[in-house]
Amino acid sequence: MNILELCLSPGLGGLELYVYRSAEALNENQTNNVIAVLSENSKLDEHFEKNSSIPRKYIKHFFRALPVLNAIKLASIIDTNQIDVIHMHWGKDLPLAAFAKAFSRRKPALIYTRQMMVTRAKNDFYHSFLYGQLDILFTITKELENLYKKYIRNFSDKVITLYYGVKKPDHILNSDEIAKLRHKYDLSANDFVVGLIGRLEEGKGQYLLIEAIHKAKENNQNIKALIVGHEMNTGYREILRKQADKFGIANNIKFEDFVSQPQQLMQLCDCIVLASEQETFGLVLPEAMRAGIAVIGSNSGGVPEIIDHEKTGLLFETKNSGDLNAQIEKLYLDPELKHNLAQQGQQSADNRFNNTLHFQQLEKHIKSINP
Repeated sequence: MNILELCLSPGLGGLELYVYRSAEALNENQTNNVIAVLSENSKLDEHFEKNSSIPRKYIKHFFRALPVLNAIKLASIIDTNQIDVIHMHWGKDLPLAAFAKAFSRRKPALIYTRQMMVTRAKNDFYHSFLYGQLDILFTITKELENLYKKYIRNFSDKVITLYYGVKKPDHILNSDEIAKLRHKYDLSANDFVVGLIGRLEEGKGQYLLIEAIHKAKENNQNIKALIVGHEMNTGYREILRKQADKFGIANNIKFEDFVSQPQQLMQLCDCIVLASEQETFGLVLPEAMRAGIAVIGSNSGGVPEIIDHEKTGLLFETKNSGDLNAQIEKLYLDPELKHNLAQQGQQSADNRFNNTLHFQQLEKHIKSINP
């Protein structure tokens, strides 16, 4: 089966890395031949260059409602490489993929993994054409599946939820390794460490965790935060530092830039928090769960589909730093609860968010429409 992974996004976040992971996983099956169509010199292209031998083709991205010239070029790539399936990911590529399928002689199956929310009905003639070209639309949560069925009703039979898969950590740290890693970040064995890993921006809620740590200090609790991620806007890390300094907890907040292996860093933490105002899925949570770390998540978006409150983790009221502090306090005061939630969370994530199983299911669905 010849598969084309399409993504002209210039960035390199969770969506783009999933394109890479999909290409590599599908290419492992020797009966598949995978190529990627990307924007040349994009961050995703650079990632493929460093890490993959999968062939790449290039199209310059110009976002237009009717991308005729680019669609003709993509149709030529489809026909030349005898593509059976287009797997696309970025919403802005949907017109390109739909028109390319219509223009091509091969008429490949078109699969779209949707990772962002849909907020309005799209039942006009133009969108009916675009979605009519799709064979399957994968959503990453049931909430997103239900929204698509609500807003695009004539398409509902083609919408399927396929939860993300994540890998187990490459290495589980022992106590000595954890101690050394904690020392690197000026954290002691006695510190209760809360990790938050994600882009530094207001929507990710780092400020809420700083407020929660402030409340913990007022209660004489030895709780520290490790905030990991790169700035989306230069200077935001300094804003967070000033917030911590204003509260008198600068020594309780540790910052680290983007890391390539977050699951290793997670293992020095007592729990991992996802404090986003709205997260379609929240990949950091199953990553932490598979690493055997207790998790706390904002009770919004797709997060409640990952965390079963007080069974596989804890949920807090979105944007409520007081409730976030209360959930952290539960784990701080009750080591047995922390251990049980980490253990049950790991079992749940191993079953529901298994990376190998995810891509097996993806390939099974692909073969169901292209046997």
